[in-house]
Amino acid sequence: MDIPPVAPDWWRTLFDDVYLETDARSVLNGELTRREVDGVIKALELKAQEAILDLCGGHGRHALELARRGYQKVSVLDFSLPLLSLGLDQARGQGLPVRFIRGDARNLPLAGERFDAVLCLANSFGYGATREEDLEILRESCRLLRPGGRLFLEIADPEFVRRQLPAQSWHETPQGMVVCRRRWITAEHLVCRELVLSRTRGLVRDHTYRLRLYGPEKLSACLTAAGFSRLRIASLPEGDANQPERGSLSRRLAVTAWK
Repeated sequence: MDIPPVAPDWWRTLFDDVYLETDARSVLNGELTRREVDGVIKALELKAQEAILDLCGGHGRHALELARRGYQKVSVLDFSLPLLSLGLDQARGQGLPVRFIRGDARNLPLAGERFDAVLCLANSFGYGATREEDLEILRESCRLLRPGGRLFLEIADPEFVRRQLPAQSWHETPQGMVVCRRRWITAEHLVCRELVLSRTRGLVRDHTYRLRLYGPEKLSACLTAAGFSRLRIASLPEGDANQPERGSLSRRLAVTAWK
């Protein structure tokens, strides 16, 4: 089967209520979120008074967890209205001081603000139609950081994707949806066609998306071009082998960089 075409702005429509169900074992997993936040705090040596931007942060699962731990200046920026609305409702319901902002990460609507740390977690990087679009996100992140500020970036481990990620997978959600994924690996991308079927409603989604793969060398070059230095790239430990397969989130590279 030929690789299906991918819309250049596929990310504008994928992240909605259906996504929250299909990817619940990652994005609604409280234990996983707490472990990931532990790693961010340790890597960046975050202080409670620092201003933090959770870029492409969805419904703010990491930001909300940071706020629960006493971080008072946390903002989430994402393009998805459904995810932002959910996060805002959760923050209000729990009395957490997290700000939610809608915007495009390539051109951030935060001209007058500066942050001590920018986070881009859970493979939220590499969606650009071109490498230049990816680079724009890194440049914007650097622009918003104060001198000495830090970036923490997670991306899919390309070696894992190429050698171990299955070409096909499926799982059933607790709500009764069946999620089928067919994957292709090219020289530059992971391409995935996702079919979501409901036992009661039939076909719910047929969407193809694409993630640009960055090895350490190419990623370092991008970060340097964006204005970052003191780069540290490490492979995150894999989760419990007994846990469900989580696609390209199963193994990631973690990058720490300074402005």
